[in-house]
Amino acid sequence: MNNPVSRPISVTLPAYGIAFAESVHGPRFRMAERIDKFHKIIYVLQGDVAFSETTQSQPLHATAGSALCVNAGVRHQLTDSEPPTLLLLCFTWEFLKRDRELEQLWSLLTGSSPASIRPSGSWGSRFEALWRAGIVEQTGSQPGREVALRAASENILVALARLPVNTPEDAANHCVSNVAREVADTFYEAWSLDRACARAGISRRHFSKLFRAQIGRTFLEYLTELRLTHAAKLLEENHHSIIGAAFSSGYGDLSHFYRLFRARFGHPPRAWLEKRNDGDLPPLDRND
Repeated sequence: MNNPVSRPISVTLPAYGIAFAESVHGPRFRMAERIDKFHKIIYVLQGDVAFSETTQSQPLHATAGSALCVNAGVRHQLTDSEPPTLLLLCFTWEFLKRDRELEQLWSLLTGSSPASIRPSGSWGSRFEALWRAGIVEQTGSQPGREVALRAASENILVALARLPVNTPEDAANHCVSNVAREVADTFYEAWSLDRACARAGISRRHFSKLFRAQIGRTFLEYLTELRLTHAAKLLEENHHSIIGAAFSSGYGDLSHFYRLFRARFGHPPRAWLEKRNDGDLPPLDRND
């Protein structure tokens, strides 16, 4: 980490229009009102800040794990409640205009407001990993560096846009729903009940109770259904071998995959695929 500073850092964007930066505020940090020529996402890694701008009657309060999305050209000010460490992603309109969907994502994040806030939750680890990847690429010189920087930036926008806008009153339920959403997006990773509980920050017993109440099944049942449905789709579309479908769905143990697949679909993968191709079984629901 950098040494704490007492004034805002200066960010200069390169020609490709993306910059990752870090700002560690000291106890004497003071920020005057400022206007940036670029959009930015401010992720609060540690600490506590209040974001204010001229058209808002009340400041936005950002605690550790939350993110502020700030439009270019907005006169704003940060006031520290607790000296923070901030991770910044700054980008130009030109970066957004490369892809119409990127513009739509940013509009979704900020709406008609000069700035918006996304609440803290299990998604924070995803942001932090993507930010680290961006820093690595920004300071490196590997082939495809700009492509990797754009990819990290775009993935951050997607991760933020997929968060719920409204925060449920029950913080534990909110954390569980965030984990369920993250698992749905990354079921192929090495998920376990312990990892899910750690993401939510609650005990196994409490997590399991809330998860079943929200999803209607246990965490393992939910994860298994996501993985097996994905594997079946890959097989049905003839995009992968059985081994490839199992691996792509998060299974490293092929015999374990075979047992789960047969229990779910009534046949081992090869026999199921043959019956599917012969028309003996109905096609998968494409909305699964």
